[in-house]
This record gives sequence, C-alpha cells and structure tokens, in this order.
Amino acid sequence: MANMSESDNSDLVDSRTGRLLHPGLLLALFLFAYNNIVNFLPPAIHVPIYVWLNLGVLAVIWILCRRYLHLTFSDVGIAKQNLGKSILYGVGLSALVVLPFVVLLWILPGLGFEPRTPRLETIARDIFWWRILVRIPIGTAFFEEMLFRGIFYGYLMKKMSHAKTIWISSLFFGFWHIVPAYRVVSQDLQLTSPPLFIGVWLLLLLGSAVGGILFAWIRYRTRNIAGSVLAHALINVLSLIGAYAVWQ
Repeated sequence: MANMSESDNSDLVDSRTGRLLHPGLLLALFLFAYNNIVNFLPPAIHVPIYVWLNLGVLAVIWILCRRYLHLTFSDVGIAKQNLGKSILYGVGLSALVVLPFVVLLWILPGLGFEPRTPRLETIARDIFWWRILVRIPIGTAFFEEMLFRGIFYGYLMKKMSHAKTIWISSLFFGFWHIVPAYRVVSQDLQLTSPPLFIGVWLLLLLGSAVGGILFAWIRYRTRNIAGSVLAHALINVLSLIGAYAVWQ
C-alpha cells in the first residue's frame, strides 16, 4: 500500500483541527466552563462585576455566533410571534414552581425543621434590592436564557430534533451549575455531613437540569424566548424573597 503524501497528511491534520476548533464545539466548551470558573472569584470581585461581565460576554458570544454559526433573531427566539402565549406560559410555570416552595418554607418550622440562616456575603446582603431588580432578572435570567434557550438552542435546532435539543441544552445547563451548587451547599446551607453534602449537591444539579427542560419546553411550545426569561427570573426572585422572609 502506498504511503500517504504530505498533502494527504496535511489535509487530515487540517480536518481534525477544524473539528476541534468548530464554533459549535467551542460554544459547548464555553457553556461547560464559564460559570464554574467565574464562581471561583472572591465575592468582593464577583458580586460588583457580575451583571456587567455577563452582559459583555453575552454581547461577544452573540456577535460571534451571528458570524460563524449564522444565527438569526428568529433562531434564538426573539420574535413578536406568540409573545403573549410565551409570557402566559412563563407566569404559569413560575406559579407551579414557586407556590409549592413557599408552602414548604411555611410549614417546615411546624414540622420541627428550623431553616439555618445562610452565611451570605455582607456585600450580597447590602444589595438585596439590586439582586431582585437587576442582578437576577438581567444578570442571571436574561443572560442564561439567551445563552441556553436562545443561542445554544438555536444552534442545536439546526443540527438535530427538538427532543435532542431540549435534552442536550438542559444537560449543559446542569453542568453550568456545578460550582454554584457546590457553593450553595457549602456556604449558604453550611452542610457538613459528607453524604448529605453530596446528596444535596447532586439534587441541586438535577434540579438545574430539570429547570432547563422546563424552560426549553416553553421555548419549544411558543417558539419565543420571552416566557423562558420571565419564568427563570420570577422563580429565582420569588424563591429568594420567600427564603429571605423565613431567614428573617
């Protein structure tokens, strides 16, 4: 058998390099790593820059995806079509998630469980209203939904079915929360028992993936991202307010 020519070898290397540097793969790697790396920053740095950093990153990602993945506003769910329906779905999902959570918080003391006050950073407590009016709705909900149910969802839909798109984007949404969930268990809940620590951590990751499925379901049913953003923001904000009321 004849040996491969230098040209053939060069083409093979270029092909492999092209696959490794494919914009879709780079986007997936970014979604796996970014949030987990950022959450290693000290609170004194992370909290003040959180919103602006995320919005800046989103703008760069959107520009790159427009150019290299050829995504349109319609691909990411930004449209007037089904806007009202999407908002209605978002409100409905929020009620289904938040109301049981609030009821649980309300009955826990009666069952003999006293929630422990989380060890929140002073800087986070001092900007409570900033958190519920800006940080969560814009820096978290809008940012994450545009990434996962907008850009990533839109890209995957060009490659595969709705079902696979929902499952894969939601799985990555779970990966996105690996370090944040760890911080919740270790710093906010202050769990020290290893089995309980690991169990709650995995439960939070599973909850993030399930949340991703629910948000993606709204995106799928309405073909509009507004409801996903609204549901994400309301669930996070109202849950925080409920928990804060119990801690007080």
